[in-house]
Amino acid sequence: MKKKTGITRRDFVNGISFSLAASVAPIDYLRSQGIDSGYYPPALSGIRGNHPGSFDHAHKLAFTGSGFINEVQNLGENYDLIIVGGGISGLSAAHFFKERTGKAPKMLILDNHDDFGGHAKRNEFVVNGRTMLAYGGSQSIESPSYYEEVSKNLLLDLGVDVQKFYKAYDFDYFKNRKLEAGMYFNEATYGVSRIVKNVPSFRYDLDYKETIKPENIERVASQMPISDQSKKEFIKLFLDQTDFFPELSLEEKYYLLDNISYENYLRKYHKAGEEVIGLFHSLVWGLWGVGNDSIPAIGCWADGLPGFSGLGFTDNEELNDELIDQENSMYDVDVVDESIRDSMSKNELSDEPYIFHFPDGNATIARLLVRRLIPNSIPGHTMEDIVTAKTNYSMLDKPEQDTNIRLNSTVVSTTNTKDGVEVVYAKEGVFYKIHAKQCILACNNGIIPELCPELPKKQKEALKYNVKVPLVWVQVAMKNWHMLAKNKVYSLQCPNNFYNSFYVDFPVSLGDYQFPQTFEDPVVFMMQHVPTRPNQGYTNREQYRLGRHDILKMTYQDYEDKLFDQLRGMFGSDFNEEDVATITVNRWAHGYSYEYNNLFDAEYFGGEMPESRNDERYPHVIGRKPFGNIAIANSDALGSAFVDAAISQADRAVNELLS
Repeated sequence: MKKKTGITRRDFVNGISFSLAASVAPIDYLRSQGIDSGYYPPALSGIRGNHPGSFDHAHKLAFTGSGFINEVQNLGENYDLIIVGGGISGLSAAHFFKERTGKAPKMLILDNHDDFGGHAKRNEFVVNGRTMLAYGGSQSIESPSYYEEVSKNLLLDLGVDVQKFYKAYDFDYFKNRKLEAGMYFNEATYGVSRIVKNVPSFRYDLDYKETIKPENIERVASQMPISDQSKKEFIKLFLDQTDFFPELSLEEKYYLLDNISYENYLRKYHKAGEEVIGLFHSLVWGLWGVGNDSIPAIGCWADGLPGFSGLGFTDNEELNDELIDQENSMYDVDVVDESIRDSMSKNELSDEPYIFHFPDGNATIARLLVRRLIPNSIPGHTMEDIVTAKTNYSMLDKPEQDTNIRLNSTVVSTTNTKDGVEVVYAKEGVFYKIHAKQCILACNNGIIPELCPELPKKQKEALKYNVKVPLVWVQVAMKNWHMLAKNKVYSLQCPNNFYNSFYVDFPVSLGDYQFPQTFEDPVVFMMQHVPTRPNQGYTNREQYRLGRHDILKMTYQDYEDKLFDQLRGMFGSDFNEEDVATITVNRWAHGYSYEYNNLFDAEYFGGEMPESRNDERYPHVIGRKPFGNIAIANSDALGSAFVDAAISQADRAVNELLS
């Protein structure tokens, strides 16, 4: 490992080393040093996401119970509604509650982090006088045509017109700069450090149709530093038209592939060896939180991984036209111009490409909700002007307002009373008690049994079934991107590496925000790490628990060292350490909502999982039942890690309270 020769700017924000501040929340540390931070969390670097100071009390509660709670101060505050959790679900719940009560209810949103939005986290960087945006968690509005009506209507109400992304997203951005996607092979595993371009990745990638052509498959295989036998196996996975199950119907094939891991499918039917299987192991980490040894084969088919060409599944099997609301012009792709349709026909399998992405990801949706709830907190009126608008955090919690958002406030107890709900929270080491007529828990559903110890035993067990997926998003702000120009890449899958992926963000220019246009401009690229325990006999939920501890034990320095080692391997001398301006590590010990996996969850239901996500047998359905004056929201309550789920569960929780 290369030894550092001195202090660089990436180690410091406002002159404060994050290695020194690792034990306290960044904001609190700046304050303790007498530095005027201006309280603007999006601009903070170092460890973000589950940042130091955001999880301490929650962990005490989960590990030791409520015995540490002492000397609770009664603030004498009374509300119509208290919401625990300031993510998209909690903010949506506040919006719906205000809308449906037909008045101006007194509401308070409490969140344990120093910023609102939950996993919809905004990261801001200023490099060479240029402000750049990135997302620290929730990425995009995925497949809006499939959204429930309540979610579609909320987006429209907030001013989000997804059609505008067809213009905001530059479809030819990387092609015009002669940059390609590929795969990085490290020297430690493959004996040589090499980048191979145009290796097929996911079905939703815009160049997917081009990369799976036979001539490209043979070309990339010839360049891979793997054995000749493995090259043959790799080609066969993509091109072999063998139907391994000719006697089965498509439905029967689907069921079979839902009950065998992708790794076992490749091994048993394609006779693929370890080297080829290893190429695809980490490819799915960011989607599933585990490797291909723990993912049903049918899920990997849906993501576009190879090995299914002869089974009779069509590329558009999931894209059933009758599910798409063609009457809603907001989602009618026919309104896009001819050049975009032509590009999509050549490169994209779906009529709805994966492009609905704000420069700060879904943080914009959270910010739009905050602006609607507290208008004087964020200036502007449109989905365009909010991109560059600054949040005035001093306006989030004012006694005279009907709606307030109180950050750095960890709820440790919610108790039903004769006339409502008593809520106890910790802020800056002090415990406070407040009261509301009703309460919505829009937080991690797994902590709710500790917040509400009086819940029925069956409901507690159901809530604890939810084990969220740990993951780490690292944002690297660069002074320029010469190293990418020299190597002609913008995205890399990285098998057998700590960081499983590397990519430049979506080329979206919206409002006054302009995506970098030249290689001299500053740019933000992203690297992802997902902790797993492959082939060790652990279930997916066990792997998530173990992985959570792994990423919490790591320091900022650990992440940086692994980052720099990998970048040196990828780009060699083309990577200049001095070109790195700032690094933000978005660490989510409790990341994606748990999504059911037939390999591990079918046993819970006696062998076959219910088709309807609202089936009463599902743990998330049992767990989300209202309890007195308390309702439960969050995407956890649908077992689905998407914005649509967060909104729909907020809708359901509010309706339960108002019914």
